Amino acid sequence: MVLSSVRRHRGALRSGLRLTVLLAAVTLAAAGCSTNTTAGSSRTPHVLGAPKGTPLVVGRPAPAGTGDLGAISCATARRCWAVGEASPDAAAHPGSATVIVATRNGGRSWHAQHVAGGSTPELSGVSCPTTRDCIAVGSDGASLPGGVVVATTNGGATWTPVSSPTGALTVMAVSCSSVSACLAVVSDGSSLWSATSTDFGQAWQREGTMPSSFLASNDLSCTTGGPCLVAGYVPTGTGTGEGAVALSDDGGQTWSLASVPAGVGVLRSATCSSASACLAAGSTSAALIDIVPAKGALLDSTDGGHTWQPVTGSPPVADVFDMECPSNKVCAMVGTIWEGNPAVGTGGVAQSGDAGATFSLSSAAYVPLTLTALSCPTAATCFAAGGDSLARITVAPLVPHHPRGSQGT
Repeated sequence: MVLSSVRRHRGALRSGLRLTVLLAAVTLAAAGCSTNTTAGSSRTPHVLGAPKGTPLVVGRPAPAGTGDLGAISCATARRCWAVGEASPDAAAHPGSATVIVATRNGGRSWHAQHVAGGSTPELSGVSCPTTRDCIAVGSDGASLPGGVVVATTNGGATWTPVSSPTGALTVMAVSCSSVSACLAVVSDGSSLWSATSTDFGQAWQREGTMPSSFLASNDLSCTTGGPCLVAGYVPTGTGTGEGAVALSDDGGQTWSLASVPAGVGVLRSATCSSASACLAAGSTSAALIDIVPAKGALLDSTDGGHTWQPVTGSPPVADVFDMECPSNKVCAMVGTIWEGNPAVGTGGVAQSGDAGATFSLSSAAYVPLTLTALSCPTAATCFAAGGDSLARITVAPLVPHHPRGSQGT
C-alpha cells in the first residue's frame, strides 16, 4: 500500500532524527558547547566552536509540545508557518500538543497555534499564499487514518477543518499560488493522485493519477508558467528505491514519470528556477527506512523537468531533504551534514548564486537536527524546519563559486 510505505518512511525518519539529536547532544556536551538564548530573544545563540562572525544560519528550538516539523511556508520574510506532528510526550499533557507554529517577526520567535476540532492531526504540508491565508494538510493521526485539511483566513488566530478530498487516507502535500488555486497530492492507500481547490479547501476536484510504480516524498513544487514536480522513488526491493520524479504540465490534470538516470538514490525534492531550468536532490543511498550516512545527490534539467542529468560532484549537504529557488539565480538546499566516526548528523544548509551550478555550505549556529523543510519568501531570506527546531537563513549577496565538495562519508 502507498500509505503504509509513506508511514514506514516517516516513522523511520522520526527515529533517525531522534537518534541524530541524541548523538549531537552528546557530542556538544563532550566539546563543552553551550547555548544562551531565550524564546523571543533576538540575540544570536552562542555555540562554542561556531564560525567567527555572524552565521548565515541561526536556529532555535520550536515551542514546547512540538515533535517533528516536516513542512514550512512563508508568505513574507516576516510571516511563516511550520507544521508537523506533536511530541509523543504531549499525550500525557492535554492541551500541550503543538502541530502548527508561526512567526510574525522573521523567525526571532515562534509561537504555537491552536487547531480546532478536538483532535490532534499529523500534518505533512502547508502553503500560505498571503499573510492571512494558510492551508495545511495531512491525516487525522488515527490507526485507520483519514485525510485532514485545516485552514486559516486570519493569520492563524483560528485554524479550522475544511473539506478533505473524497477518498483520501492522507493528503501529503499542498501548493497554493493564491486562495483560488490550490493543488494537493493525495494518497488513498493504493494510489497517488492530485486534487485541486478553487475555494481554499471548501471543496476539492480529483485530477490525474500518478504512475502506479511511483511513490512520493512529501514534496510538491509548481512553477508559474512551468511544471508541477513531485520528487520520490520507484521501489526496487524491500526497503530500497530508485530516484524518480513525477511531473505535470497541466496543473495536475495528468502526470507522467520524467526520465531519470538509473541508479539514482531516493529523491526528496524537485524545484525550478524558471519554466525550463530545474533541480532535483536527495541522497545517493537507496535506503527508504533509515537516515544513513551518505552523500547528497543532485540532478538538473534544462527542459522543464522532463529529462534529468546528474550534476558532477556531490553537493555540500548530504541527504538533501528540501530545495528551493526563489529567483532565477538563487537556490538553497537543506538536509544533513555527517561528521565524525561513527558519523553524527546535524542540520546543513547550502546556497547557490548561479541557479544551482555551484553550491556553498552556509555557516550555522544551533542546527542540531536534520533540516527537512525549506521556504524562501525572498531571494535574500529563507527559513527551515526539522525535528523540533527552526532556522532563519540569510542568503549571502555573493556566493563563492567553487566546486562542490562532499560532506558525506
